[in-house]
Amino acid sequence: MTKEENKKRMYFHGECVIAEITKLPKNLKARNDKDSIMIAESETVGNEHRIRVKEGVEFYEDAHGILYMKNTVPTEVYCLHAERHDTITLPEGLWQIDKAQEYDYLTAKIVYVAD
Repeated sequence: MTKEENKKRMYFHGECVIAEITKLPKNLKARNDKDSIMIAESETVGNEHRIRVKEGVEFYEDAHGILYMKNTVPTEVYCLHAERHDTITLPEGLWQIDKAQEYDYLTAKIVYVAD
């Protein structure tokens, strides 16, 4: 496998980190949300990051609450307040969706990035 073939795609949408994976983990629970799925909530301004539920897009969650997506069609990531972040389109693939983390020097802990 060449270096180029080994590279995985990664996207950022606000504090969301969307990383391509090669296969889904075992023991995932299927998510059956109706219209869209929240991939990160806003702690301050109500600006949720979301992905629409549609044919060709499946969501799963592990025991720790980490979200996974399998999409066979291009899929948009958007915000409720469109002016806060551009909408991005994810190509077909397998994805792990989580929140970005940062080191808080005041508490000496790794914390999730807040919106």
